[in-house]
Amino acid sequence: MIPVYSIISFLSYRFYKEAIYYETIRDCYEAFVLYSFFILLLTYLGDDTTSQRSKMTATEKCQLPFPLSCYFYNPLGDMFLHKMKWGILQYVVVKPTVALVSCVLHYYGLLCPASYSWHFGNVYLTSINFVSASVSLYCLVLFYMTINVDIEDHDPFMKFLCVKLVVFFCFWQSCLLSVLGSLGVFKPTNGWTTANVELGISALLICSEMVVFAVLHVYSFTYVPYFVRGVTTNALKSLWDGFNPIDLVREILWACEDISLILRGQDMRIRDQHSLSHKLERANTIRATRRQRFLNKIRNAYLPGRTGAGARSAAGSNSTLGSTNSATPVSPGAPTDSAIVAVPTPATYDPRAALLSHLDGGQNYQAVSRV
Repeated sequence: MIPVYSIISFLSYRFYKEAIYYETIRDCYEAFVLYSFFILLLTYLGDDTTSQRSKMTATEKCQLPFPLSCYFYNPLGDMFLHKMKWGILQYVVVKPTVALVSCVLHYYGLLCPASYSWHFGNVYLTSINFVSASVSLYCLVLFYMTINVDIEDHDPFMKFLCVKLVVFFCFWQSCLLSVLGSLGVFKPTNGWTTANVELGISALLICSEMVVFAVLHVYSFTYVPYFVRGVTTNALKSLWDGFNPIDLVREILWACEDISLILRGQDMRIRDQHSLSHKLERANTIRATRRQRFLNKIRNAYLPGRTGAGARSAAGSNSTLGSTNSATPVSPGAPTDSAIVAVPTPATYDPRAALLSHLDGGQNYQAVSRV
């Protein structure tokens, strides 16, 4: 998030005439970040709706935060999680839509970002953005206040603070600069209009603020709990999984379908079969299948003697090198006939056996001859 904001803000400052198009990219990514953080909180809480509700320890009657403190809500109700998701997802839809409409109006000269006149589209789009962002922030704050005790092991406060500062602080900062520009605080120059001055100041402030936010993100979203020494992963695949918007599109379609069913007086569909636990189970199955194929390929390519005459003469017709099922441990009182046995600690290091045993799950077996 920090590099995206910094790069786009720099481009907006450097190429100020095309800044509105760069900001459209930032707005779309901003909506995606907000959705991803909400899903992260849900994942901390549980894999599916049932486990999420069972882990919540809030009471059945809670007071809403300011400015709706005179009202109460039930966090254990059937619709609480759905309402929070809808309140946040609406910003995910509204923000990019408003950004695209702004580009179209700017192209036809109907936006006029330096003015809040009712004759131009800027005042309407800014108002829609402000209401949508306020509702989304309120739902996010309400959801965090409800589950912060239940997920305190993941240190959610700093994560919430980082996302809130970057997304909403930058938005309200740009709104404030726009209001100051409309009041005549910023004066145009020979090469810069009032709107260009606003965008330039906003971009310069964001680039400076991202330095502080970067330090906060490194501290808050640490990689240490997920680091496994000696295990490497595909960085490009992880990056693609992080930027893949398929889950976001699916959630939006499901939310629209649920709202449509409620308006027609029907019950919402239960979609726990699409929960994280089922996704992980399916991913583990696919990974195990691929691993077995890779294991067979390694055996056939790098251990040709495993099924040849050399393996049969050493292990017998019913013994297989590296197979834990065919290797039988010998007790201390066993006969002294020659046999192929599996011992936990090999007497000599055999690279082929070590490779195969590692692929077989880490069992450190070696074919030896016992006299």
